[in-house]
Amino acid sequence: MPAKIRKKYSFKEYAMFTEAWFLMAFSRILTFFIPFRLLLPILGKPISDEEASETAAGPDDEASKDFLVAVQRSILRAARRSPWRTKCFEQALTARMMLKRKKLKSVIYFGVNKNLFNEQKKDRAAHAWIICSGFTVTGGRNNKMFTVVGRFSV
Repeated sequence: MPAKIRKKYSFKEYAMFTEAWFLMAFSRILTFFIPFRLLLPILGKPISDEEASETAAGPDDEASKDFLVAVQRSILRAARRSPWRTKCFEQALTARMMLKRKKLKSVIYFGVNKNLFNEQKKDRAAHAWIICSGFTVTGGRNNKMFTVVGRFSV
């Protein structure tokens, strides 16, 4: 049986993974112990749909696009390698903290799928995702199924 070849990552990728892993642990602790209303300062200020489209459609330079892809990959890797729950809300909080540290404006969305909620599948009835510069950093796989009930911007 041939040995499995491991992909080698750069130091920058390892550093971003480590940051994402620790921030995801912090996000999980926050969501577990602190009520949602007390998390609002981390999420930012509530905004309207028009303000969300202006904030999410920031400058599209190649350097920021590469950084956003690196953030997305590091969060997905950290989520796969963590022993605690890492669903969409924890991933969105982690992305918010990573982007806020780099002073990038982003919008975090909260949505509800009424069809799934009525079918008593409450684990997938709500969703959170984050968009920065027109790029969906986390939760972008199926966010079109959800009706937006809240938007927050930094």
